[in-house]
Amino acid sequence: MPAVWPLIDGYEILAEIGRGGMGVVYKARQAHPERLVALKVIRDGPLASPQVEARFRIEAEAAARMRHPNIVSIYEVGQSAGRAFFTMELVEGGTLAQHLGGRPQPATKAATLARFLALAVAHAHEQNIVHRDLKPSNILLSHAGVDSSRIGRETGEYSAGTANHSEATFSLKITDFGLAKRLDTDSTGWTLDGAILGTPGYMAPEQAAGRVQEIGPRTDIYALGAVLYEMLTGRPPFEADTREQMVRQILHDEPTPPTRILADLPRDLETVCLKCLEKEPARRYPTAGDLAHDLDRFLDGRAVVALPPSARERLARQAERDGYQIISEIGRGPRSIVYHARYTPLKQMVAVKVFPEGTVTQDEWDTRLGRSSDLWSALTHPQIVPVHRAGWWAGSAYQILEYFPGGSLTDRLRSHRFTVPEALLLTSQLAEIVGYLHRQGVVHGNLKPSNILLAASDIPRITDFWLTGGLFHGSHKVENGPLAGLGYLAPEMVSDPANDPRPHTDVYGLGIILYELLMGRPPFIESSPEAIMEQVRSQDAPLLSHVNPDVTPALEAVCMRCLRKDPWRRFTRAYDLLIRLRRLLEDPTDRTTRDRNRRGRPPGTGDTT
Repeated sequence: MPAVWPLIDGYEILAEIGRGGMGVVYKARQAHPERLVALKVIRDGPLASPQVEARFRIEAEAAARMRHPNIVSIYEVGQSAGRAFFTMELVEGGTLAQHLGGRPQPATKAATLARFLALAVAHAHEQNIVHRDLKPSNILLSHAGVDSSRIGRETGEYSAGTANHSEATFSLKITDFGLAKRLDTDSTGWTLDGAILGTPGYMAPEQAAGRVQEIGPRTDIYALGAVLYEMLTGRPPFEADTREQMVRQILHDEPTPPTRILADLPRDLETVCLKCLEKEPARRYPTAGDLAHDLDRFLDGRAVVALPPSARERLARQAERDGYQIISEIGRGPRSIVYHARYTPLKQMVAVKVFPEGTVTQDEWDTRLGRSSDLWSALTHPQIVPVHRAGWWAGSAYQILEYFPGGSLTDRLRSHRFTVPEALLLTSQLAEIVGYLHRQGVVHGNLKPSNILLAASDIPRITDFWLTGGLFHGSHKVENGPLAGLGYLAPEMVSDPANDPRPHTDVYGLGIILYELLMGRPPFIESSPEAIMEQVRSQDAPLLSHVNPDVTPALEAVCMRCLRKDPWRRFTRAYDLLIRLRRLLEDPTDRTTRDRNRRGRPPGTGDTT
């Protein structure tokens, strides 16, 4: 059955090109002047609502206001037999989406095409028109009247002499202003507050969130960045199975940097692309003209104006989108940085532990750190700092912890000299907590003063642990780790980092803490990681009594037993150490143990339960 085409005076319809929500586009021959055109006619029937008619008129008027070589030209706007129509130049080279076909384009070609588009969009903005639906399928390719010496039609490669980057084998033509917004009038036809207009894969966050009043020229700059991203990588910035998932990604996730997809892409061009894709409009290029100028600089071999955000800036931005305001750095370890932050929905202070990008892989997180966060949160001891939340921000794994304004034991050691009774009391409290962990089948594996937080009344709380099963792997590489943590490692962990921490590893950690409380410094201090690790492996800690005369022989014996190189010669359990510490608190000479030893009972055998 032949198609029934509308009758439009002065035009002969030859074929249907396509149809959308508002109208149908035909290939037609115009009588005067005689030429082939694209004829768009508003749809009739139930689809022709007053709102659709308004949008159709706005599209025609918006496109008709512009005269630019990279925007489809409008020839006539009118009505025939009561049906609105407009005609435009016929472009038959296909769309940019078809040309790309999911294939990455050479960087220079992508930058050149993006520059064409940016200049066209800048012209539209000068006419107070925001497109709002820029995407590869709304960009047409015309092969008429262009110079084929610049970019090969099939290969997309430049020939020699590309200083003039304004010519290519095809020209680009922006079309479909059906969602265009007039900046010089409040009449847009669509813009009800909360309405989400545009194509999900290319819409800016303010569009995805339905924040109509924020939509402006920088909305189109975001879309230009999305098109450039697809030209560089072969895919849009975000992909999802549903519209809801896509909107969530646009609002909360960062696009994967293009150089992670194709490592040899120029960093400057990546910086330009990601600046367009900033979540906050104010962080994008101010105008499309500024974007075009930066692409000019790239194509001319000059440094671009845009600067990539620092890792801290990217982290802070994504954290803020989840409600966490990063305030300041609290401290750092071999693989992590801890920040003081505010959870704004509850006005609550928290600590945010971040594993900077590259220090933790997704596989390590899935198999170790993520599991450790879940298991650690399941522990119910009041002196264990739980993990409230864990995930990824800007390529960095993170954990949300309770914040303690009193700081860590490391901070206290800088300003306070502990007496023997204070050191015994604090270490016995820690031994009680570690004993609880061991009864739950959990080994901390990373005990040191910086992982002991002090709550009110100096009650210690333990944080930052590795589970048995390898969370410790790779955390103390000499080339990466600062000296601060190496002196606290147990000898067996230094000798073979593949070892899993065991209960006797925690006993060693408790001994190190006790030693530092009594001496004011850890037992092993050197100028290089190698020297510290050699001391941990082969040298005994200096005797406490040589420096601190208040340390009794009994106390020194307990501490040095914790620090024995052979893990099997230490206290078997944290509970055994706890009993000895409590006895020393009652009697610094520990006469009870000495009396048992005189009767021939091996040390420690009467201390187990």
